[in-house]
This record gives sequence, structure tokens and C-alpha cells, in this order.
Amino acid sequence: MTHKVNLCSVSLRVEGMTCGSCVRSIEQRIGSLNGVMHIKVSLEQKSATVIFDNSKQSPESLAEAVEDMGFESSVPESSSVT
Repeated sequence: MTHKVNLCSVSLRVEGMTCGSCVRSIEQRIGSLNGVMHIKVSLEQKSATVIFDNSKQSPESLAEAVEDMGFESSVPESSSVT
């Protein structure tokens, strides 16, 4: 039996990081969440790009997990295509 994985990518805004230790702690914590396949945090760009299974996580749940660590995080507004 195979499971279908619905991978999505989101770039979260992350405020409050001051050093490489902040980057590593976010990558370790969020990277360990169920459904997260990959995370890359950029101190310079104040962002985190996350590849995840959208049946297990959502952009909002990922941003909330970052906020639970003491950082400000938000999901950029997405523009809809008509």
C-alpha cells in the first residue's frame, strides 16, 4: 500500500533572529515536525523556506510553531490566479 504525499513549499517571514544559533534552533525544531521534509532558514533574508506534506502541516501551523519558539513569524499573503 502506498501513501500519496502532497508536498508543498512555503516561505515564512521570521523576525527576531540574531545569530546562527537562532537559525540552527529553528531548522532543528521545525525540521523535526511530522510532515516537514526540508527547511532552510536565512538570517539575512529573515525567512524560512519549508517543504512539507500538506496533509500533515499547513503554512499557518508552521508559522505558529516558529512563534512558539519566541520568534515573530507570518505567512506572506498569496495572490490568487483567476
